[in-house]
Amino acid sequence: MDSGLINRPAAASLKRKHDGIRGLRKYWELTARIFQWNLMVLGSDESRHHRAQRVRAEHGLLTNDSLIVAACLEHDIRSLATRDSDFDQIPGLTIYKPTDLS
Repeated sequence: MDSGLINRPAAASLKRKHDGIRGLRKYWELTARIFQWNLMVLGSDESRHHRAQRVRAEHGLLTNDSLIVAACLEHDIRSLATRDSDFDQIPGLTIYKPTDLS
């Protein structure tokens, strides 16, 4: 086993191998790099899920997309960088589609 990222089947087989889990480091190294990007990491709470449900019902978005829109609304975020065209239909949200994302 290396210390890199693992896929879903490998994660299922690793579940009870606690010593192997202790050796995994790549996930945290990549996550820690995100914290250096000067981004705000938002938590979630019940009120956001209620708002997301309203967004989902109005715009037909999937759960994760509706949670993102709900967070944007709560924090007055008006711009989003994504290649996901499902956000194009959200009024008041400017979508930027970076060409370097694949």
